Amino acid sequence: MRYKVNDPENHAGQTELTRQASNASWQYNRNADTMKSRSKEAILILVAGLLTVAVIALVATLILQMAVFNKEEYKEMCQSEECVKTAARVIESMDRSFEPCDDFYRFACGGWTKNNPIPQSQTSWDQLSLLREELMRNLRVLLEEDNSPNDLRPVKLARALYRTCMDTESVEELGLEPIFDVLSRLGLPREPPLGNDIEPLNLANLSGVVQRVLGLNLFVNFYINEDVRDTTRNRMTMEQVSPGFSERYLLEPSRFQSELKEYRKYVTSMMELAGAGNKSAAFANELIGFSTEIAKIVTTPEQRRSVNHLFHDITVTELQRLTDLYAQQWNWTTYLGAVFNNTNVTINNDVDRIIVMDLEYLRKLPGLLANIPPATLARYAWWGVYSTVAPLTLQKFRDLGFEFSQKLFGLKEKTARWKGCTGNVNSNFGMALSYLYIQRHFNEHSREKALEMLSDIKDAFDEMVAELDWMDAGTRATAHKKLAAIRPFVGFPEWITNPDRLNEFYNGAEVVDKRLFETFLKLTNIGVRKSLNSLRKEPDKNRWISTGTTVNAFYSAILNSVTFPAGILHPPFYGNGIESINYGAMGAIMGHELTHGFDDQGRRYDENGNLRQWWSNETLIHYHEKVECIIKQYSNYHVPELGDHYTVNGLNTQGENIADNGGIREAYRAYKRLTMRNPSRQQALPGLTEYTQDQLFFLGFAQVWCGNYTTGALKSKLIEGVHAPNHFRVIGTLSNNAEFARAWHCPTESPMNPHHKCILW
Repeated sequence: MRYKVNDPENHAGQTELTRQASNASWQYNRNADTMKSRSKEAILILVAGLLTVAVIALVATLILQMAVFNKEEYKEMCQSEECVKTAARVIESMDRSFEPCDDFYRFACGGWTKNNPIPQSQTSWDQLSLLREELMRNLRVLLEEDNSPNDLRPVKLARALYRTCMDTESVEELGLEPIFDVLSRLGLPREPPLGNDIEPLNLANLSGVVQRVLGLNLFVNFYINEDVRDTTRNRMTMEQVSPGFSERYLLEPSRFQSELKEYRKYVTSMMELAGAGNKSAAFANELIGFSTEIAKIVTTPEQRRSVNHLFHDITVTELQRLTDLYAQQWNWTTYLGAVFNNTNVTINNDVDRIIVMDLEYLRKLPGLLANIPPATLARYAWWGVYSTVAPLTLQKFRDLGFEFSQKLFGLKEKTARWKGCTGNVNSNFGMALSYLYIQRHFNEHSREKALEMLSDIKDAFDEMVAELDWMDAGTRATAHKKLAAIRPFVGFPEWITNPDRLNEFYNGAEVVDKRLFETFLKLTNIGVRKSLNSLRKEPDKNRWISTGTTVNAFYSAILNSVTFPAGILHPPFYGNGIESINYGAMGAIMGHELTHGFDDQGRRYDENGNLRQWWSNETLIHYHEKVECIIKQYSNYHVPELGDHYTVNGLNTQGENIADNGGIREAYRAYKRLTMRNPSRQQALPGLTEYTQDQLFFLGFAQVWCGNYTTGALKSKLIEGVHAPNHFRVIGTLSNNAEFARAWHCPTESPMNPHHKCILW
């Protein structure tokens, strides 16, 4: 390997030697007659000079190589397959025309964003998308294999569902019959209700039936979950529900004219297919008008994050009294009777309690319904069901959905059928697929190494909590206790390797050959009934909240657990062959999820997942001051691709930003603990020896967030998302990090090293 030596003294010496040799040669040629007696001497001098130059260059190169390998802990060059692939990926992703201290995202990701355009069937594309694509391909192979006699029943069911989903001919042959059947089961007309003399619907009963049959939330979001104040028991939980289209767009029509125009066009086209004829446009206008009225009573995301947004624990009888204050339009006994139909649960209104997340919405909803014409309510309810089930049937409905996404988000190509079917199977038989997947694409060693990494990061976080100067002793002690109690779930649930338990998990599941819609109804029925029947059961604190075949990571406040499925434990997040990049990438994600337990939402729950105030008032004051710094920092990030009026929503993204900032600091400290424990493990990457291990650590962090968005997807992320765009996740986090500035020698007040940094954890 050759190195460029930039040493002024050596450079000057070489120039002088070359000049002397050149002069000697010129003198010899011009004075040949008088120089013959000294020719041998001149040649010897010339050769000696050239040899001296060569020796100096060689020594300098060797010294530089030794310096590169000895200035850090480098002991050898890593030449494993993983390291070679990682080195190539890191190099190709970078754009060294950018200065790392000016914009580290562009420096680390400029090559990736240039070489990885968004696929035609996607609205965004990043490292998570790439890994999900690889997962889908691997799952497709598993699903398209023939069954063997030894395959478990859930595995055979998964493959049967895939075949049924791929059988588009059978789907098309059934036509609209599946839609008509489900509408009839719900007590709704086959044709869209277009008249004005429509009999008023019992909306409470209809919403309950829709929840039970389709698992669809109409007017109310209902589910069974742990009691947030006592997680040893389950409770009914109610929340508000979105009106079907972004309430942000609905409430700001002048700002989002194009989005509303496309939504109106989509509804009109869908209604034309439903047979509404020349009334389709009027139907769309009426639907958007009523949806806007619902948006007005919905609690905003900012309000829901506020400490003043309280959860209410009340009986069914108490809820009825509260909602009757506005209008006697909604009977909760009727609603819950429909929801729990054909289950082993009977509700006692004076005893059974409900956790209400959005009380004001539920109080205002009956009053709103009382002031809306019954025909409008009937059309809204009919549309809610029709727009959900129609795309599961004929291709022409999905085509309209594609055209809508095309206009709204910049989608250019339909998603391949096999991808959609693979995703559906993973949603319904994810544990069965995990059983197959881990045998082919995951090993116990990877799991053990990930658990070791997580333990390192947890210990590092514990040290950091001990060093905080803004936290009082009592709060700190509880923080240590909560951190110690976090349950780690890595790779896959152990129980799925037990055939009996896996079979039991899918007990009652059924796939009807050539009847895709009927199959979905049966699977939905089993899932909803299982959830409803859990109301009287003790919650399983050790349950997984995802399958192993998931490319993501999670923190659960109620379970106080972190989950890192096998699907994400692959390069570039994990398994990179070199620990500096592993800890910068996957380590920072692990730290991110741990920190969620202490972000603006997670901090409200104690070590048992109970909603409880365990912070002292004085410590909370300091906490909120530090969080406010992060909110303001990210709120000042402008997104020029969308014009002058779009910035990151620092309030709604604060939880993720807190987690990013804390996660990278925890991972860095954990990495330093690792290097002290195993100094011999520090290896160089081919082609990247100019970078220190600390620099590779931060490259590993940045490059997992390389990505591209369509304009529509970027706008949607800003308006509704809880994550900042990837660019700001990188520069926002690293510009707050003193270790990053030291590693990359960033001058004070350079863009990536501002004097004032927002630091919480």
